[in-house]
Amino acid sequence: MDRAILHLDIPAFPIAVERVVEPRLRGRPVVVVPSSSTRAPVLVSSLEARAAGVFRGMPLARAVRICRDLTVLPPNPPLYRRASGAILKILAGYSPLLEPAGGGHIFLDMTGTRRLFGEAADSADRIHREVLRRLRLASTLGVASNKLVSRVAARVIRPERLYDVFPGSEAPFLAPLGVDLLPAVDPLSREVLSEVNVVRVKDLAALALPHLRILLGKRAWRLFREARGIDESPVRPPDAAPVVREEETLAEDSNEEAVHREALDRLAVRGAAQLREMGREAARISVRVRYADGVEAEAAERPVRPTASEFALREMVERLFEKARERRIRIRHLEVALSDLRETPRQLSLFEVRRREDLEAVLAKIRDRYGMEAVGSKRRKGPEAKPMRSPQRPGGAGRRIG
Repeated sequence: MDRAILHLDIPAFPIAVERVVEPRLRGRPVVVVPSSSTRAPVLVSSLEARAAGVFRGMPLARAVRICRDLTVLPPNPPLYRRASGAILKILAGYSPLLEPAGGGHIFLDMTGTRRLFGEAADSADRIHREVLRRLRLASTLGVASNKLVSRVAARVIRPERLYDVFPGSEAPFLAPLGVDLLPAVDPLSREVLSEVNVVRVKDLAALALPHLRILLGKRAWRLFREARGIDESPVRPPDAAPVVREEETLAEDSNEEAVHREALDRLAVRGAAQLREMGREAARISVRVRYADGVEAEAAERPVRPTASEFALREMVERLFEKARERRIRIRHLEVALSDLRETPRQLSLFEVRRREDLEAVLAKIRDRYGMEAVGSKRRKGPEAKPMRSPQRPGGAGRRIG
């Protein structure tokens, strides 16, 4: 039986959600920027902003010069999490096999549901209308026999709402598209491929595997399969047990230590805040790194005792990041997961622990009132962080994603 995989994509997801809350933002050029600094990079730009020449990664000062009527918004992760939860609740009515992929991207496995809902394309059309009616969020959906092709299909059909790639036609569908649409093609690979005039997927598919290995090293096998529309990765549902998960996509793929550390600090602080609200402590902490080529690597550890301490989480997250970072490829996405949650003990026996938790409570109040950036971490002075040079050919270990 051919698989039926849906990929739901809400373009510029944070901005789409903000426009539901504030309708006056509709039709206006809008960007989401992490801080008010003129050097802060654009995280997300609306269609109107992109039409004016404002794109992801552009410094805020330049974006404002290009587009004078630009509306600048700070990130609102709690709002985005609520919106994602509402979408997942709707999709759960169609299949229990769904995988949130972050940023308004969700995979849904509809294999075997034909008797209940009809063809997968019909289900996709109903999902689009239901999400639009109930949440006022416009989406595009790709339907295919695997995650790779459904993801690409949902991306290339904008502003249309649905594209159904029939089983067996995956390679012909991908052939005329640019190689940039394949998840395994990062900037370094694109540069190498452009030097040999490989700009379309059909050009990539025409290369023999030995030739690809000469050009791209260890990543050749994955690109060889992607160019032919082959992807056997399953749809992975989220953990059933409660997990505090904080993630951040960097404004630009980066190997700069300072950029990584600042992002990890933000994730640890937000995770600790969620644990305090829940009255829980985490007995397992993990850090996941996603590289620019889509490959992932993860490291996990159990603390001596379950913790919700912001200071302890910062230390562990930094240590796990060093374990997970196994390659010299630029990093695109960071995720911190706090799991195996336990109830926070009511009584504390150590004065030092009480003093530290009192301090964290004060810091939390300051951030609640003045924002997440009101209090930062002061690091020990050391040698200036320098960007790591990427090798001529990509490679290394990590978990591949579709």
